Amino acid sequence: MYFANPWGLLGLAALPAIVLIHLYQRRFPPLVVAGLHLWSSDTRQPLAGRRRERLPLTASLLFELLAALLLGLALGDPHVGEFDKARHLVIVLDNSASMAARPPQAGAASFRDAAAAEAERRIRALPRGSVTTLIVTGRRPELLGGLLMPVEDALGKLSAWQPRTARHTFDPAWDEALDLAQRSGAAGDALFLTDQLPPAKDIPPRLEVVAVGRKLDNAAIAAARWTYDPLVGRGRVFLRVHNLGARETHGEVRGRRGARVVFTKPLSLPAGGAASIEAEVPGGLERLTVELSTPPDGLALDNRVELVEPRVRGVKIANNLPQGVAFSLFERVLKSLPAVQFGKTEQAQLVLAPAGQLPESNARLWWVGVGPISNKEADRQQARDVAGPYLLEKREPLLDGVTLGGVVWGGVQPLLYDAAPLISAGNSVLLGRLNGTRTAAFVLNIDLERSNLAESPDWPIFLSNLVELRRADLPGLDRWNYQLGEPVRFSLAEAALTGAAAERKLLLKHGAAVKALERTSPVEIAPLTETGVYEILDGESLIDRFAVNFHDLAESDLKRLEPGRRAAAQPARGEVALDNPYSLLIAAAVLLILLAVLSDWYVLRGAAALSPREPTPP
Repeated sequence: MYFANPWGLLGLAALPAIVLIHLYQRRFPPLVVAGLHLWSSDTRQPLAGRRRERLPLTASLLFELLAALLLGLALGDPHVGEFDKARHLVIVLDNSASMAARPPQAGAASFRDAAAAEAERRIRALPRGSVTTLIVTGRRPELLGGLLMPVEDALGKLSAWQPRTARHTFDPAWDEALDLAQRSGAAGDALFLTDQLPPAKDIPPRLEVVAVGRKLDNAAIAAARWTYDPLVGRGRVFLRVHNLGARETHGEVRGRRGARVVFTKPLSLPAGGAASIEAEVPGGLERLTVELSTPPDGLALDNRVELVEPRVRGVKIANNLPQGVAFSLFERVLKSLPAVQFGKTEQAQLVLAPAGQLPESNARLWWVGVGPISNKEADRQQARDVAGPYLLEKREPLLDGVTLGGVVWGGVQPLLYDAAPLISAGNSVLLGRLNGTRTAAFVLNIDLERSNLAESPDWPIFLSNLVELRRADLPGLDRWNYQLGEPVRFSLAEAALTGAAAERKLLLKHGAAVKALERTSPVEIAPLTETGVYEILDGESLIDRFAVNFHDLAESDLKRLEPGRRAAAQPARGEVALDNPYSLLIAAAVLLILLAVLSDWYVLRGAAALSPREPTPP
């Protein structure tokens, strides 16, 4: 047995204090009686004085001693076990996907299984009364179970651990483990289980490290993309496969929809080689599973990808420019862009219009006003042509790839609108974004009849950027296949943000796991750590689905793995640390109680000694 709060045993000092009090009786004043025959032995009381009386073994005394004993033991917080041997073991588990690698020999344990076996051995070897905390590494470390778990609870949580994350740093998990061990005093230990020893200079001194990995050959799908052409109703799948082993490998790549095989491609790669694979697939598959088979292979996670068929997100454009040069220059480029349709203003998602009349305020509308700002002959004659230098807002995605080298910007007029400049020359705003409106509105302060902008490479780049930005802002996903650790962003339709729709739950479903999302537009989903197909639900209605795949060459490279051990440079053993910062306060309170009891007894005894006596009859 041990006492977690040894200072509480000071309460047992009340036992001798109670005995001392009962050994001495209070002083009573002399009592005059009429005759001695009235003073019997049954009623005679011992005279008060300083001499010690025989200890009366009364029920009151026994109950007082029992109460003091129980109170002292309770304050000491008794436990069964040995206080100097109970430990708090904090185990950090490397949650990287490479821990799931398995040697090719039949029946060989994976690195995850070897690490779990080492953790189980350490946990079962702990002295009685010890506890364990499990931490898995990641972008944000997480507890596997709770803090200070008993042996059986820790082993149960350990059996459910499945490492699958991409490459990340271990420092946050190390810091958390060492902090928990430090708070346990000398009874805390920190252990890191991984598949490769980190550099010695990076390992904290008090952390013990055990590596269970070893070098293995592996091939991996490093990238996967699925495109769809609505004009022919067919799609194409593009893959990049790497051989990360030390020997040549042979196998095949197979794509299937359920049990139906869609395509197969033979594969032969030299050591350290890579190959691009392209396959045509029919439209309407919705989902596709691609598998790489190159035995022997160390890691199965990077041999399989799930792809979701991309949807056609057409952009409807209304070209309201007057017939002429500007109208033709826009039409020529826009018609060559994929999934672009021309229609009426009421259904349009992007409107091209003269810059002289501002658009309505509409959060779902994109508008481009094209100069000249004023069509009056006098204003057009006073407009000036600019040959640079140009100042471009490089953080604006609309200008990605735009340089304006050799461009003459013709017909520049004073811009009287409140607009943030995206392209400017001196004090003149050449391209600006309108402020004070919910519409995504841009003003192109130019006269295309006097400018060579449409003849430069910047013209198709600018219009392509405009259309793709508008496409990305449409409701729904703009991509359907992501890499592990990428954030996912999508917009909701206006009808899904107001009215009764706003009361429904927006959910993200992955297998049996369901997570609530904030109903905003756009919706931001933090980087996901699990591969597979996810569904976005508006209540019970499916909005869309997307896939997350593991593409991490650094984590797929198993040639870097090796076993090893590194003992903690500062092992902490043997000392007994008080587990409660309030122990001193408890001890002080017990001492004050004892002092008050003894003081009360002393004062009462003194008062009885000084009281006047009645005269004794002769």
